[in-house]
Amino acid sequence: MLLSACTATPDLGPKPELRSAQSVAASQSLGQESASSWPADGWWKVYGDPQLDQLMEEGLRASPDMAAAGARFRQAAAAAREAGAALLPSADLDASAAATRQSYNMGLPKDFVPQGWLGTGRIALDLAFDLDLWGKNRAALAAATSQAEAARIDARQAQLVLTTTLADAYAELSRLYDQRDIQQRTLEIRSSSQKLVSDRQRNGLETRGSVRQADATVATAQAALAAIDQSIAVRRHQIAALIGAGPDRGLSIERPRLNNLAAAGLPADVTTNLVARRPDIAAALARAEAAAKRIKVARADFYPAIRLSALAGIQSLGYNTDFQNLPASGPRPFTDTLFSKDSLFGTVGPAISLPIFHGGAIRARYRGARGAYDEAVAVYDKTVLGAYQEVADAVSGRHNLERRLAAARTALAASEEAYGIAQKRYRGGLFTFLDVLNVEDQMLAARQSVAELEASAFTLDIALIRALGGGFTPRDALSKDLPHG
Repeated sequence: MLLSACTATPDLGPKPELRSAQSVAASQSLGQESASSWPADGWWKVYGDPQLDQLMEEGLRASPDMAAAGARFRQAAAAAREAGAALLPSADLDASAAATRQSYNMGLPKDFVPQGWLGTGRIALDLAFDLDLWGKNRAALAAATSQAEAARIDARQAQLVLTTTLADAYAELSRLYDQRDIQQRTLEIRSSSQKLVSDRQRNGLETRGSVRQADATVATAQAALAAIDQSIAVRRHQIAALIGAGPDRGLSIERPRLNNLAAAGLPADVTTNLVARRPDIAAALARAEAAAKRIKVARADFYPAIRLSALAGIQSLGYNTDFQNLPASGPRPFTDTLFSKDSLFGTVGPAISLPIFHGGAIRARYRGARGAYDEAVAVYDKTVLGAYQEVADAVSGRHNLERRLAAARTALAASEEAYGIAQKRYRGGLFTFLDVLNVEDQMLAARQSVAELEASAFTLDIALIRALGGGFTPRDALSKDLPHG
């Protein structure tokens, strides 16, 4: 016991504290929103698109990402059960039987050496129990339990990532269809302008150069429409892969029919309860607690370990290899000697391990465990700060979107009116075709801008749902193992 004092626990200073929600200044950025509810499981159903509901169901059932997350949880749960086994006694049964012939040329007179092939046998029961005086095994179990809880919450995080990524892809698909409508309308406008210029050229009111310029704008619009069709096909393939299906599944995905895209507010308690609503934060907390328990495991290596053990069994060198009953006048059978009381052997007692000198290995493990805890706390703090940033980004993005969309719609209305005037002046010979083309380009660009901003509303809504945890609730977070902390 005294010698073990040679390996005193090093002083590494106070442990860092986990960042609390109250320490994050976010009330001014997030506290001015209208009150709303936290997202719920199945949040995508509020958009009223049966196709989106079906895709989500397929993805949660067949996505490789979900399968991998479930497998990681099962591995962590198995590791926790293995760690718990160290708190219980262990028992091993060992049995062996063989025929043995000893050498006659080992320095002993031949008459003293057993003759021929002799039966040997051994049956032993080995019992052991670690008293765990310093709580090493209990701390290891608590660490493994926390790690398994983190893996379980990671599965919820994987679900959140899958559903929001799938929703993002679906929103992009919706945007592409809107863009296709605009590009189709652009092609119609370009074709109408081409016909008008051609008619004027036949009447001697326009040049051949203007006709060719109108032809070029039609061809450009056709190429842009084909490019959008290609983008739609690629996005369908992406959605099919996300839900764990082949590209043929993408062929059956129709145009999204999204409803109820009205922007929702923030929960009233978002500034204080966000950390409890995010699965990534809950998983980071579980890992930090696991790292704290591993410090206790490493500290226990500085103290003596006491293990109780017991071994009992029977063994013998038999007189004959024949396992059948022999005549009374012959040698005793092997089984009679093995199971006789004289074949009993055993040992029982404590085993004490005292760490004295290990070349700094024990101190290094302790410092490593503390370093792992410090890192886990830093990762937790970073995750907390990132969560508040994501919510603030989504909120500010939505506010800016409202102003940008209002301005873009005003610009579109003005551009459409200017285009109508330009068409009339061109027919009256007061505008050149180049003048009309410039006004037309401005109008089409304004339409494109409005469509892009309207599609962004759905994307920002998904970003806010992701930032708010996507339906993860405090009861899904880390549940303490009461007997072991």
